[in-house]
Amino acid sequence: MKTTELARLEAEKLVRRFGTRDPFRLADETGITVMYRAFETQKGAFSVVLGQPFVFLSSALDEHDAAAVLAHELGHARLHFELARKGALCEYDLYNLKTSVEYEANVFAAHLLIDPDELEECLSQGMDLYACAGTLNVNVNLLIIELAEMNRRGRRYALPYLPPNAFMGE
Repeated sequence: MKTTELARLEAEKLVRRFGTRDPFRLADETGITVMYRAFETQKGAFSVVLGQPFVFLSSALDEHDAAAVLAHELGHARLHFELARKGALCEYDLYNLKTSVEYEANVFAAHLLIDPDELEECLSQGMDLYACAGTLNVNVNLLIIELAEMNRRGRRYALPYLPPNAFMGE
């Protein structure tokens, strides 16, 4: 199974099981401790300490960005737990699309935060990508990743670009 498909299935499984797309509730429901730190440039990190999963978020993030970063880190928790447990994910470039591990976490975050039916409804109303992102309260780059994944599964949405390597900053 392709890893982006696994990311989609894992996100959908969480949404079905807990009945929410809220990454803060999902972290709580799955036993992941969320802590805020004064990172200089990093937005977030996933780590396993003594067998316990933690997500560290930058205290400089607003609520909207914190949710997106947390969704990304939950992707690491669901898809890359063993790598983190071995210390392989101690520090990495958030939203870097050049590594498969980061792209998989982005795909997970997009699937977690975006209901595809709601996205298609926005598009059917003639909204552009930015208006859809605003309506769905998600970063436009996550919305584009979701559309790219929908295209991979047979849709035909025109995409203006693929998000840059570090669209949420370093």
